[in-house]
Amino acid sequence: MSTTVAPPAPLRIGPITLDAPVVLAPMAGITNTAFRRLCREYGAGLYVSEMITTRALVERNATTMRLIRHHESETPRSIQLYGVDPATVEAAVRIIVDEDHADHVDLNFGCPVPKVTRKGGGAALPWKTALFREIVERAAAAAGPVPLTVKMRKGIDSDHLTYLEAGRIAEGAGVAAVALHARTASEFYSGNADWSAITKLKETVTSVPVLGNGDIWSAEDARRMMTETGCDGVVVGRGCLGRPWLFGDLARELGSGDAADPVDATLGFVAAAFRRHA
Repeated sequence: MSTTVAPPAPLRIGPITLDAPVVLAPMAGITNTAFRRLCREYGAGLYVSEMITTRALVERNATTMRLIRHHESETPRSIQLYGVDPATVEAAVRIIVDEDHADHVDLNFGCPVPKVTRKGGGAALPWKTALFREIVERAAAAAGPVPLTVKMRKGIDSDHLTYLEAGRIAEGAGVAAVALHARTASEFYSGNADWSAITKLKETVTSVPVLGNGDIWSAEDARRMMTETGCDGVVVGRGCLGRPWLFGDLARELGSGDAADPVDATLGFVAAAFRRHA
């Protein structure tokens, strides 16, 4: 771990300031309140909920209403929404804002699952630029003072790249930040993330922060991504699975805020951490 390189500037997402420019990626079935709180023990950052479908939220599905709850210790509170209908997305954002369920809302345009993309959703949706624009514009207007961000992929495949145009549209619609997983939907999680795409997006989107996602397995990876691409922060997903203490490493490497002491991940330590999560 570097001890001589100065930390990057704090990450500002609307009114939210993060001393460590680190975001936990939303992961279905994983980033529940127990996991978020466990990660937060090790370092500062923005810890996003599991993906919430907008239709289920608008219909006030019991499971969905449980998933959007936060423990009183969680701040800032962050919820990711997924939807394909502008009116439903707008209504879901209004519920979150009007009922004070979160301090930050993220829109999912990065899901690569074929059953989603085949229907034009997830990472495929930005290909429909008019629909993408309407969803983001209406969501941003509904969010009001609550910062709204988008998370996306490079596109559907190498012949259908969408991220630069989508970044421009989102920036113009008033989002507070744009995050890019540097793979296409067709790549899923295979191969290496194309960090050069993050560089290009940063050069394209200039008025709001650009966050990079893909192949961050260590604090050194995060530092290298920020150095090589110029991105303003990192989004960490698979790299923290089974290793919530990665956020402590990230906070020490990238932040000036609170971070837990370095972890000696012995079998006993790991077992104790898993028991707390359970």
